[in-house]
Amino acid sequence: MRFICLANSNKHGGRCITGIDETGQWVRPVSANQKRAISEPTRTINGTEPQIMDILEVPLHAHGPTEGCQRENRLLKDGPWKKVGHIKPSDLLKYCEDDKIILHNHLDHVRAVCFGVIPNHQWKSLQLIRNRNVTFYRDTQSKSKWRASFTDGKAEGLDLVVTDPVACTKLERSEEIGKDCILTVSLGPAWSPNKRIPRRCYKYVAGVVELPSV
Repeated sequence: MRFICLANSNKHGGRCITGIDETGQWVRPVSANQKRAISEPTRTINGTEPQIMDILEVPLHAHGPTEGCQRENRLLKDGPWKKVGHIKPSDLLKYCEDDKIILHNHLDHVRAVCFGVIPNHQWKSLQLIRNRNVTFYRDTQSKSKWRASFTDGKAEGLDLVVTDPVACTKLERSEEIGKDCILTVSLGPAWSPNKRIPRRCYKYVAGVVELPSV
């Protein structure tokens, strides 16, 4: 399958790769391991990590394990990955969606029980948005993490962990990332720290594309 890479983000010691195919449909390749993360030997092309805006060809099955909320998942087939092209940031604008609601609601998470009510074909765990007022800052609870703060189309504030390693490396180096960005927002599988708290699917900024100032 050929798709535009829109995220190569950190996930359980491996990576989560996501993108959009030529029809505008989302695809998330996943491995058969328990965490679904993609290992370095599998994803690298001639020793190089796939980059956001690369056009990739990846051998995939038509379906994959949904993890309770991710209908975009496609199980990997054996075979090499190929890079067949690269696009510009402006080429992504046509894929950006209305941000009045980002992944089902205005919160930083979706309760896992909601996916038992929503029909499977309406599940959504990936969304590409443009936001002109993104602020990045270090997480006060975990100094090793970075967060992105922005408002959605209803002026509701969102504050999400950034899992894009390229963006995090820039921030660690004190390199500025502009406020006008295209963001890949991803919804992770349900999780809870203990039995007293209902399981939630949290949202993350999995990919960051800075738009050049005009």
